[in-house]
Amino acid sequence: MQSTKTKEFIQQFQPQTLPTSLPNEVRELAMSALNILELPTTKWEEWKYSNLRPILKHQFQPANHAEIDNLAAYLIPDFEANVLVFVNGVYSKSLSQIGELEDTVSVTLLSELEGETAAVFSDYYGKITSPEGQIFSALNTAYAAEGVFIHAKGVVERPIHLLHIQHATAAQSVQMRNLFLVEKHAKVKVLESFHSSNDTPSFRNAVTEIFVKENAGLEYVKLQEEGEAGMMVDQTEISQASDSRVKTYTLSMGGNWIRNNLHFHLKGPNTESVLNGLYMLKDNQHVDNHSLVHHFAPNSYSNELYKGILGGKSTAAFRGKIHVHQPAQKTNAYQSNRNILLTDTASVNTKPQLEIYADDVKCSHGATTGRIEEEALFYLRARGVPMEEAQQLLIHAFGAETLDGITMDAVVGYIDQLITARFAGITD
Repeated sequence: MQSTKTKEFIQQFQPQTLPTSLPNEVRELAMSALNILELPTTKWEEWKYSNLRPILKHQFQPANHAEIDNLAAYLIPDFEANVLVFVNGVYSKSLSQIGELEDTVSVTLLSELEGETAAVFSDYYGKITSPEGQIFSALNTAYAAEGVFIHAKGVVERPIHLLHIQHATAAQSVQMRNLFLVEKHAKVKVLESFHSSNDTPSFRNAVTEIFVKENAGLEYVKLQEEGEAGMMVDQTEISQASDSRVKTYTLSMGGNWIRNNLHFHLKGPNTESVLNGLYMLKDNQHVDNHSLVHHFAPNSYSNELYKGILGGKSTAAFRGKIHVHQPAQKTNAYQSNRNILLTDTASVNTKPQLEIYADDVKCSHGATTGRIEEEALFYLRARGVPMEEAQQLLIHAFGAETLDGITMDAVVGYIDQLITARFAGITD
């Protein structure tokens, strides 16, 4: 029987009205799951290092529509993109900056799905993100009111920027749901960024399903710049067909409590997947990154690099798993998690894993946790570099490696500046 605590938690997220544009049968399945699922605890292996207490101590209400006056603080300078702005989970037409979309892509709000677009969406919606056994996924599937369907049908030259802003006056929650469909031979670049206008407690529960077909490509950057009281659970599921190429970058640069679940399903041969992540924490912040890469077919390649820099009393967790199924011969899969602790009170728990059922593979994994390298620090100090500047140079070089491969130059420059500013705060 479901506990009262879980029932009360679920009830606070129920919206007054549900959108009619999303497939009803998928929502009904999620509703059924919500009646039996329980909130995870630290006794669960998958949630051992992520206590839900920071979320549970608040009483959230579904976010209301709000307006903001200044968008400039959230835009990336010189980044030429089609920008879709969501304030408190509601699309803002007046703030969005969308030029004439190319013939190779369509971008549709979930609340405006209709006709052939709705039919295509329904063919993929809920196909790789199951609400069964995952309470946050079920919560999103049951109550999500808005999001974006990006359908790339060819090479899309102009990147798409999904810009989310929390503008709260009281504790509020947002359920966002996205679906990306990248057709054969298509290519698209997406930046999704998350921000808060103030430090009012907020909770985002986001789910994104991505399908990348044969010989197609996706570059997906997720930038989390939440406020000091921002909390988030993010679930991303990616299915790759043969000869496809996907690069993901999960960058946690702010927020109080974040849980990222990133799952890859490499279903076709000759697929390539890059999973890079960077988390920079201070004070009492917490970030938990869970990744799972399923290799189902032969000659596939995945390379995962996650790095963390932790100061204050911050905590982090990394749990990455590479699962090579028996048909996936000649798989090359690599995984690495590296961390720098700037204080004695910061901590990280890391658990890279391999599960291999094929006998002709090249797979490796590893994890390191330590302080700034003393030899490199001495080298810089001996050449007249002040201590604080030397520390910042080394930390910057350590973190910036995770940005390798991002082809959106303005985004790289912007994140590079964030790294510099963030480290300056940590090393003071």
